[in-house]
Amino acid sequence: MKRIWIFLMILMALGLQSAVAQQKVKKVQNIGIFAGGSYYFGDINPEKMFYRLSPSFGGFYNFWINKRYAVRANVYYGGLKADGKDFTYSFTSLRNASFSSSFIDMAIQFEFNFLPYGYDPRKTLFTPYVSGGAGFLFLFGNKYVSNEFVLPVNLGIKINLSKKLDVGAEWGIRKTFNDYLDEWAPDIKGWHYGGPGFVPPEEKSFLHNNDWYSFVGIFASFKIFYDREKCPAYWDSNDKIRR
Repeated sequence: MKRIWIFLMILMALGLQSAVAQQKVKKVQNIGIFAGGSYYFGDINPEKMFYRLSPSFGGFYNFWINKRYAVRANVYYGGLKADGKDFTYSFTSLRNASFSSSFIDMAIQFEFNFLPYGYDPRKTLFTPYVSGGAGFLFLFGNKYVSNEFVLPVNLGIKINLSKKLDVGAEWGIRKTFNDYLDEWAPDIKGWHYGGPGFVPPEEKSFLHNNDWYSFVGIFASFKIFYDREKCPAYWDSNDKIRR
């Protein structure tokens, strides 16, 4: 009986070691850097894409759940600015409006990759992806908003350059829940400068919000814990060509 227990314990230990080895194969993680531009949509700029791009940069972290799904976190820094003179408005006050501010964007998102990706660069060289989640905006240089909950959505494409390096391009947009990102708000009599005091009750719902901000840029990321897999057949001799 004692020998049977010893044998079972050895089998359990070997099984646990195998499970841990397989876990290490699957737990690919990425640390990356982002560089590009940021811009704003709102009362002053209602629809012009890539309007007055300000430099933006930051970093992100991806934890892969499997070959299609990942959880990502980012911290980005950027700027927002606009000038009513760039547009043709019927309201003189809005035509004279302008603002400039900087911000830090922090978000956690769930990412879906349209093609299996993340492990073997020989099988999938690239994939489009989409992500969404929740975030927080820390705004500087604005009289009425200092921090704000936001809803982030990203669209992008990533390219598997090697076993350890990815590059890609990304466009992201953030929905805020107030109308004061540009320090302007609608009033019954027209458009007026500044703050919550000018907003009638029927305009206070976040459903009537006009203010968004966006990122566009490129990134590079480095896979970590990628060489810790224990399966000797996971990479064959052909992998040496990609190094």
